[in-house]
Amino acid sequence: MERKNVAWNMIGSLVYAGSSMILTALVNHLVGTEQGGIFGFAFSTFGQQMFLVAYFGMRPLQSTDTSQSYTFLEYRMARLATCLMAVLFGICYIIFHTFSPSADYTVQKALVVFLMVVYKVLDGFADVYESEFQRNGRLYLTGQAMAFRTLLSVFCFLGTLAVTKDLLLSCVVAVLSQGAGILLFDKRAAERVPGITFTRTPGRQWKLVQDSFLLFLSVFLDGLIFAMAKYAVDARMTSTDNAVFVAIFMPTSVINLAANFVIRPFLTRMSHQWEEKKFSEFKSGLKKLSGIIALLTVIALAGAWAIGVPVLGAISNVELKPYLPGLLFIVLGGGFFAVMNLFYYVLVIMKEQKRIFFGYVPVSIFSFFFSFWLVGVGGINGGAFSYMMEMLLLMLCFMGQAVRVFIKEERPAGIL
Repeated sequence: MERKNVAWNMIGSLVYAGSSMILTALVNHLVGTEQGGIFGFAFSTFGQQMFLVAYFGMRPLQSTDTSQSYTFLEYRMARLATCLMAVLFGICYIIFHTFSPSADYTVQKALVVFLMVVYKVLDGFADVYESEFQRNGRLYLTGQAMAFRTLLSVFCFLGTLAVTKDLLLSCVVAVLSQGAGILLFDKRAAERVPGITFTRTPGRQWKLVQDSFLLFLSVFLDGLIFAMAKYAVDARMTSTDNAVFVAIFMPTSVINLAANFVIRPFLTRMSHQWEEKKFSEFKSGLKKLSGIIALLTVIALAGAWAIGVPVLGAISNVELKPYLPGLLFIVLGGGFFAVMNLFYYVLVIMKEQKRIFFGYVPVSIFSFFFSFWLVGVGGINGGAFSYMMEMLLLMLCFMGQAVRVFIKEERPAGIL
């Protein structure tokens, strides 16, 4: 079972991250970089931010809830509420950018952004099923559902775009196929898992939303910090520049994908180790995971320096020669982000959500001013450098918080 879980988690993560990584590139080839830049911002920047609102930070809580504090149906009811919140927030954002005095969205861009918000919100809803599969020790079902529904929506979207060259129609098809994928591969699989409880206490979903609120704020700020440079490029530069920036961001997906291959299968085990106060095993596993991520980052840096510009330029149909420094900044920042994500999960396992939140707040404020200033001064390379520095700050903050908690918990056990 463990080998099956690891294998399917790798396949699902590969398909999911790989499709996200190349979609904008393929749109560039099919309908041009201006349309690709619009889609890239809608899909990987603002749409992803609304995914985080729908997600509401619940996956770490749900997948590590081994004591079954909440039932699956309570998690699902809570997720429905957060998905509705995400759609409403997205509509308000789009209305402001389309009809306000400083409006900068065309009708087409507004509709594409809205459809990608819906697509990503559905992705966030599917996660409640996939988190439950993981909680029940069936991570392979998570990987299968993620892989099959992603392939369905991506093939439908790209097939429609290739035939019609109509980005708006293709986004409609993507939304419909995403919904069909949830019904076919998530809902049906959940009905066959014996450990899933389809009961709930009325109103208890609001207690879950309350328990998740600090995690949501943390995850939302995390996504905002991660994408702040993209927002700055979208605000201060052109749609074509958006396409370039999305292209040099691609390697971060590879690093995070590889990191998730390693991290996710160990989360439940690490939760048990922490609860049972097996601190030496917990620390040993954490060191190994950090070392693997560091090695992957070094390999990615070497690859980006040697072949990154020509390969990514060909894939994305954009000229990247002036942006090699930016590419290297992004790759290194992606490594920092992967380590930070590991320690984020560690703090969740330790039940120290407040420490996560208070780490994000100062960095998010810093990132807003730093990213917009550096994009204004240094363009795309400046935005890439700001991303790297923001990820470094977050990583150091979470590592420091986790070490403090670990030392405090370890001393009573007589190990220190």
